[in-house]
Amino acid sequence: MNVRQEIALKSGVIRGWAVALFLIISGALWLGFSADTYFGSDGSFYFAMILDKGGFTEIAPSRAHAELMSQWPLVWALRSGVSDLKLLEVFFGLGIWFPFLLSFVISLYATRENPALIAFYLISLASLNLAGWCLIYGEHMVLLSIAWPIFYLAILRRPLTALEQVLVAALLLVHLKLYETALVSGTLFSLLFLFRAWLSESRWQKGWSCVFAILAAAAVMIALYWILNPRDPENRGHFLGAILGSLAHPYPWMGLSFVVLTALGHLLQSSKLGVAGWVTPLVIGVISLFSPGIMGGISFATRTLTLTALPLLMLVAGMASLSCFRFHRKCALVVGGLILALSILHVRHLQSWLDFRRDFKEILQSERGFVKPADHGGISHWGWTNSVLSYVWSEGEVRAVILNPDEIGYQPFQVKSEMLLEAYLTKKPDFLEAKVPLEEWSVLEDEELTADEVDER
Repeated sequence: MNVRQEIALKSGVIRGWAVALFLIISGALWLGFSADTYFGSDGSFYFAMILDKGGFTEIAPSRAHAELMSQWPLVWALRSGVSDLKLLEVFFGLGIWFPFLLSFVISLYATRENPALIAFYLISLASLNLAGWCLIYGEHMVLLSIAWPIFYLAILRRPLTALEQVLVAALLLVHLKLYETALVSGTLFSLLFLFRAWLSESRWQKGWSCVFAILAAAAVMIALYWILNPRDPENRGHFLGAILGSLAHPYPWMGLSFVVLTALGHLLQSSKLGVAGWVTPLVIGVISLFSPGIMGGISFATRTLTLTALPLLMLVAGMASLSCFRFHRKCALVVGGLILALSILHVRHLQSWLDFRRDFKEILQSERGFVKPADHGGISHWGWTNSVLSYVWSEGEVRAVILNPDEIGYQPFQVKSEMLLEAYLTKKPDFLEAKVPLEEWSVLEDEELTADEVDER
């Protein structure tokens, strides 16, 4: 990929190309939003929780900054008096897209001296972020985005300007509480800034690099604490299992195979590896094109990519920076084709979700009261979110609530006696039962009654 300077693309051309590709990725994301992909897995519960609280979810202290970064548009809209549910959904989507946009703008600025490096961020965005279609609201998405501008600023081969120092400080403060896998990105950033401090001849630059290294190390300590003391002890085992589950997702393999094989081909001067770099993702993409969707569990497992795939992409990007990586027209076309293919696949693989969403809404329109999923083919997307989706997809008029398949398992609220989004409903469910007082629930739990006996009580 490193060719003679006279045929390398000009900086302005690459930056315009990068903007076009970012708009393509964003277009695929928003096409998914038009089908409510932000309500996949726990997303509908997050949306309802924010509306009912009138504030941030505050799910986990270790992810507080990710929640602020992705939820502030919706919280701002609520506190500004917006009450239309459809419009509030748009603000929910804006919050998810905001870290994408912010990190792209800063990354474009940070790579202005070697604009070809922006390709790695774009490949990461398309192959890692879009892979999590059913967890698109997840806190790990913010880490996937915010890590790149920090990395680009850390590998600059010159002293940082005052503006760049401010950006690094602000980004590292955000990075403190994004996701537990900041353990890895924080370690990487600590090493990079310590190396900068060692190389720097300016005491001012050396001092600031040490401060940045300390901030990055603080993120490692925070992440480590919450890994050892998780909010839910079961999460640790689930996360380890998800590392294996993510291997079944085609998008990361497409992005990683292109980057790694192309880099090896360049390093070893092997044209065969260079060809394999674009043939491999092409084959994977064509095969996966015939699938109507990516299973929710596999998509959910992509939260582990912040631990596995992201560091690998950054490693290759760092090597490219040291090798004075430059773009020529053929390379730009191949990268553009890869990102376009991933964006198309993201939209294509929403078919299963679209079918579920259509069937679910039809049941809400035709049924009344509590609906058993077994009466409709066991309809379910995420096991425990049927009841929440019944509220967010009723468009303010709740005539039916589809129960969760397992009524004894986790329930986000007392489905038969509690109401969600009460302040936003024009027609409230008139079939709810009297709420069981909290003190009676403790008695029922002590007696270990069955679900049917609890309903009778």
